[in-house]
Amino acid sequence: MDSRILFACGLVPLGCLTSCTQSPQRPNIVFILADDLGSECIDVYGGTYGTPNLTGMAEEGIVYNNMHALPLSSPTRVQLMTGKFSYKNYLAFGYMNPDEHTFAHLAKEAGYNTAMIGKWQLGRSRELPGIMGFDYWCLNQLEMYKEFSPSTMGQYTERYANSYVDDMGHYEFALYGPDYFQERVLEYISSQKDSDRPFLLYYTMPLVHTPQTPTPDSDSWDTDYEARFVGDTANFPDMVRYMDKQVGGVIDRLKKEGLWENTIVFFVGDNGTSTRIVSRMQDGSLFRGGKGETMDCGTHVPLIVTYGSKTAGRQHSERLVDLVDFMPTMADAMGVEIPEEWDTDGISLYPEICGDTPLEREYTICHFNPLWPTTETDNTARIARTVRYKLYDDGRFFDASEDPLEQNNILPGAGSEEAEQVRARLQEVLDGLPAWTPNKTDLKRKGDYGTFYDFAGPQNPF
Repeated sequence: MDSRILFACGLVPLGCLTSCTQSPQRPNIVFILADDLGSECIDVYGGTYGTPNLTGMAEEGIVYNNMHALPLSSPTRVQLMTGKFSYKNYLAFGYMNPDEHTFAHLAKEAGYNTAMIGKWQLGRSRELPGIMGFDYWCLNQLEMYKEFSPSTMGQYTERYANSYVDDMGHYEFALYGPDYFQERVLEYISSQKDSDRPFLLYYTMPLVHTPQTPTPDSDSWDTDYEARFVGDTANFPDMVRYMDKQVGGVIDRLKKEGLWENTIVFFVGDNGTSTRIVSRMQDGSLFRGGKGETMDCGTHVPLIVTYGSKTAGRQHSERLVDLVDFMPTMADAMGVEIPEEWDTDGISLYPEICGDTPLEREYTICHFNPLWPTTETDNTARIARTVRYKLYDDGRFFDASEDPLEQNNILPGAGSEEAEQVRARLQEVLDGLPAWTPNKTDLKRKGDYGTFYDFAGPQNPF
């Protein structure tokens, strides 16, 4: 971890944590990651789609108002699982170096059972989920079984109607992919109720990523079979509500099995909503999704955390949160320390979850270089930010609270005294990072799914 973060945020060693951190019973952890879901879609953040289950979760937990992810799914997932800012270890879109250490490895070291269910997008080899620390997995986006092809499957989608899933090497043809994953999630939770070991469940929901197709709760699902395979933004509200319904199912199952009181549940979005989606907010304003963009509409995602009755009634936190913060949060909950050689960057949320004094984050870093396999992007950027201010490595400086669309670049010396002090501090942060070249990677790919070469790890998995 960057020593400046340690100093600025006043981190305390694991032994100094109090309250529920002293409990002899280690909590289970359920981490739910929604796909392409900006905070504007959720009722407790001012949305209007109707997300009553997440509202209920918020009433029993903590709503973080300043959670920022990366603007795209693959870099988010690598950063989340490894606890490192992306400039350290992100190599290419749809790929993670299997030599990396993940929070699943940490959980296994702590004696946890581990499972991952849902979207993968980290390499095609079926060996990878196990290599990255998961005892059980049920995923899509691994190498497609040769008998599952457009010629044999007929109409299909990658993740929704008529989609394939890979359940520990057993291939299934799902009527609706999110339902298949939800069933495996609920079964897994029930299977753990009598275990003598705690568990980590990483549930990477397919919803609400494009294409915007009907859900089984949509009016057209039973009346228009062809429409199941046609993307239409008019279906987006149904997708948000279906996602919310599935989150409610997870919470209900935890409570039914008597696991709720000793389970930390995280609900997070992986990046901003698709730019195709314009949402009407409770105040009547319109909000365009910003996936792939470094404005707040591309990075501001929901984060709701519950820990049984321990979080009841503590509903909002203004603390700045980054994806890298979940690794140390899990470590504290599991009662283990992250090895120093893992070189992580996060700051634990666990004291705050337990009702103790939060560990504040002074700044965070958004290193966005998608490294698409075939195309470049103009949206690459490196940013250091506080809750309010954002400084780009090209010198642009914005007050994100007052100017979320970043239309008014604050020129040097033109800001308030506070702004200029923050600019100077963030410039120090950026100056301390290693040099980088946007859109460049040493990895090469080819073939139907692509194969990475010039890679030193144990697999060429993509």
